[in-house]
Amino acid sequence: MSLEAYVTNLMKERNPRGFDAAFAGFLSLLEKLYLKGVRKRRARETANAVEAGIPVISVGNVTAGGAGKTPCILMIAELLLKEGKKPAIISRGYKSGLEKKGGVVSDGKSILVSQKEAGDEPYMMALRLPTVPVLVGKDRKVSAKKAVALGADVLLLDDGFQYWGLDRDRDIVLIDCMNPFGYFHALPRGLLREPLTALGRASLFLLTKSDKASDEEKLKIKRVLRHYGRTTPILETAHSPSKIVPYETWRKRIHEGELPAVSGKKAFLVSGIGNPASFAETASEAGLVRTGDMSFPDHHAYTDEDVRKAIKEAERTGADLIAVTEKDAVKLMNLERVRNSKMPFYVLEIEMTIKGHQEEILEEQWEELL
Repeated sequence: MSLEAYVTNLMKERNPRGFDAAFAGFLSLLEKLYLKGVRKRRARETANAVEAGIPVISVGNVTAGGAGKTPCILMIAELLLKEGKKPAIISRGYKSGLEKKGGVVSDGKSILVSQKEAGDEPYMMALRLPTVPVLVGKDRKVSAKKAVALGADVLLLDDGFQYWGLDRDRDIVLIDCMNPFGYFHALPRGLLREPLTALGRASLFLLTKSDKASDEEKLKIKRVLRHYGRTTPILETAHSPSKIVPYETWRKRIHEGELPAVSGKKAFLVSGIGNPASFAETASEAGLVRTGDMSFPDHHAYTDEDVRKAIKEAERTGADLIAVTEKDAVKLMNLERVRNSKMPFYVLEIEMTIKGHQEEILEEQWEELL
């Protein structure tokens, strides 16, 4: 077992014993040091925070790992576009070529850099939202100025709950119903990025993957949220498959492909995401019959050899097609084996939906700002 797997299992253990208890105690000491550093950084960055000059809406979470921020950003951007607004998305561009120096991925007219320079999620958002500027860089204050110069009238701050260098008007906080509070410990003893008291800063809570949780589980989550934000609105959301697009069509920024067209088809799944099991569930919801899967670590850089092995396995299992996530599709764009494959590749797109038709509560977050 790797150290990472051991620590992850230890996070889940409420009453460790023996060596596990000793190691958990060591991690608790590191947790205290981590939180001390977070407090200092927040105080320093908050004191020097700048205003963007236009409304800023942050989308983030309190735990490490994915909670559905990218689908949420896409949903909000599309709602703003329908209202005639001009949103821009600013992201750090984690592990991208432009993370340190910053840059414009899309100016709202065309994509200006490669996937490697942009980073996976920013490039994907630029593909999905061709009229929305997308900017990346560690210094999001600089990105904000560039976005305003491009004509944006509202900024969507991707993964911005722990970015305090830029003032924001709203903090939308996502809570993953599968692991809402990071085992109630901060890194590295748990997965919290901040103490749960940070939830008091939230303007709105969105429960993600709420369809995967029981009513009793959601009630427990809401009780914790109510403790820190007594009047903060809470909405339940779900991630569901929306389209399945032939790969070459998707590469041309054409998002056309109805789910019934592949219902019952046998699919081999390929993914390099944090939770491959969730992709398998989504594929099943889309009507695909899984013949097997090939999983890689999150942010995996695909090679032609990876694709060759995937095609070989798909053929061996009798698959009709290979299905990938949008995030993985971005990383496969420049590989010749994908373009020349006789085994068809499809991109399974997902969308975030608000349960109970309560979109107006979300829209209230920006109505008085714009």
